[in-house]
Amino acid sequence: MRAIVTGGGGFIGSHLIEALVARGDDVICIERPGAPNRWLRDLPIEYRDVGLGDVAALREACDGADVVFHLAALTEARTPHEYYLINTEGTARVLKAAAAHNGGAPRVVFLSSLAAAGPCKNGELLSPDTVPMPLSHYGHSKLLAEVLVHAYRDRVPATILRFSAVYGPRERAVLKMFRMIKHGVALTIGPWEREISMLYVRDAIQGLLEAADTPRAVGHTYCLAHPEPVSWASVATAIGRALDRKPRLVSVPVGVARLIAVAAEGCAKVRHAAAVLNRERVRELTQQRWVCDVSPAERELGFVPAYPVVRGTEETARWYEEERWL
Repeated sequence: MRAIVTGGGGFIGSHLIEALVARGDDVICIERPGAPNRWLRDLPIEYRDVGLGDVAALREACDGADVVFHLAALTEARTPHEYYLINTEGTARVLKAAAAHNGGAPRVVFLSSLAAAGPCKNGELLSPDTVPMPLSHYGHSKLLAEVLVHAYRDRVPATILRFSAVYGPRERAVLKMFRMIKHGVALTIGPWEREISMLYVRDAIQGLLEAADTPRAVGHTYCLAHPEPVSWASVATAIGRALDRKPRLVSVPVGVARLIAVAAEGCAKVRHAAAVLNRERVRELTQQRWVCDVSPAERELGFVPAYPVVRGTEETARWYEEERWL
């Protein structure tokens, strides 16, 4: 199979490319100019640093391709406009490039997010049928990208995957919690009983490959996660067990976190950088429940996640320590 991976130099993309190469696929990685490609340097792939801005370059890359895994996205941005420029308009260009092949368009597997749906309402699990109410510009930009995927469905066979929180080797966001817990403290905003769905990166790659290989997945949207929801407290406990620590659980009041976020946004604006913590992020983090229904993916894709949070955090901690990230 000939596969295109946009955003292939990143956390999920690099794991996906390794899996594609391991099974003998020809791979083209599309990345933005100057993007880190540490994990890809020794792999037998074609690397093109053309980004998502040039439809002609994307069209050429799609020529003869069987599948496009569209993973490229911004999860942090300096302005709301940047989210829509990359996450929404970039997706439009990928779809336009795929559609240009006149009935021979490659399959597109679009990586979306539970943020496109928003948090659980009335205790219900998040699913493709959930009325979407994203809380952030990131989530809204991904939802608009999903709308574009549906708009091209008569020209481009596509599947949408809404990922829950993904963690594992090479991931840097959850690394912050691992580092705190190694020093005996775990920090969160609001109550520790908040529930989330999580997805270990190996299970995420399994889901991406199954979506590309399953004909009946075309035209459908799936939520992917381990089927067992977890509380933030249980995540901290699992990480502590993996690091042989018993962390002290500290909760920052939501009001204090909002003030910190305002200050972080101001500092980021002065530095022309993206604020890692902002008011939208605080709003998302403090929701009581981000839990999704994975049964359609289990039933229709054969998706069987193998990594509950205890196993996933153990492997992640081992990798962090071997790479001296901890």
